Amino acid sequence: MTRIYERQTDGLFLAGFERNPAFAAAFLGAIDGVPGNRVRSVASQTRHRGTGQAGTIDLEITLEDGSILLVENKIDAGYSVTRVGDPQPDRYRASVAALRASGRNAASVLLAPEVYLRGTRHAAAFDHQISYEALRPVFHGDDIALLDAAILQAVTPYDPEPNPSSATFFAAYADFARHHFPELVIKRNPNGNGVRPTESRTIYFDVQRTLRDWAHLPRPRMSLQCRDSAAPSASVKIMLGGWAARARTMRAPDSFAETGGYIRPAGRSLGFVVDTPQLDTQMPFDAQVPAVEEGLEAARRLAAWWNHHADQISA
Repeated sequence: MTRIYERQTDGLFLAGFERNPAFAAAFLGAIDGVPGNRVRSVASQTRHRGTGQAGTIDLEITLEDGSILLVENKIDAGYSVTRVGDPQPDRYRASVAALRASGRNAASVLLAPEVYLRGTRHAAAFDHQISYEALRPVFHGDDIALLDAAILQAVTPYDPEPNPSSATFFAAYADFARHHFPELVIKRNPNGNGVRPTESRTIYFDVQRTLRDWAHLPRPRMSLQCRDSAAPSASVKIMLGGWAARARTMRAPDSFAETGGYIRPAGRSLGFVVDTPQLDTQMPFDAQVPAVEEGLEAARRLAAWWNHHADQISA
């Protein structure tokens, strides 16, 4: 089964709020059933409000009456914890409290498959809980297929099939980057005991330790794909969630073009992309060092551009 990621259902729900009135009505009906209230705007990956709170909110919904809903979307992953130890449910509580203290009516929502809502110990930390299944009747076609795959995944524990060659390659890559490109911080392996499945082909960077925050821009994601079946070339990308449509109208800043990069959609995100050599996770790392180095140099140029010039991006 192809693994579904929360960013995919984030995009599904974001599009639902923007283009599917039946979805918005079903979502609000599951909150309080108050007739007549409508969605004024929706944004993804906004910053938490509480003092000292890091991390982002999956979906932030502003209603016509001015109230705000902060949505945490889950499929089967655990709750994240910041480097200073703040767990995800507490960050939502702090953001709701900060908004209410400023005079805004606010509430938090946990959006997840039924099995997740039944099994999590933290459901009560959120003001409302909505299941994927409750919203399923308003989806159709490819959208309902994606939602069903996520629901199935929630009841089917993910057990990656270990691939020793993949594990060896990723460990060597992380070690090489740590020694030669220390400003590019790679995320730790999410699987225990160094396990990497065959289909692992993406290097994820720790954005909080690699990229600068810009107040007028969404929190970015950054990754390097060893091979990209959806594009002509492997690449390293900085992605802004929910901004894919802007790729048709946005002009790349001259400072970005000078890095050798270009703009294109990356799923439902806007990607700032620099092409890189293809890498084979099943081949020895030592035989690919020049290509690895070229890719990391591209990642370093991309990160340096973002950290110094991303203020040139128009929001």
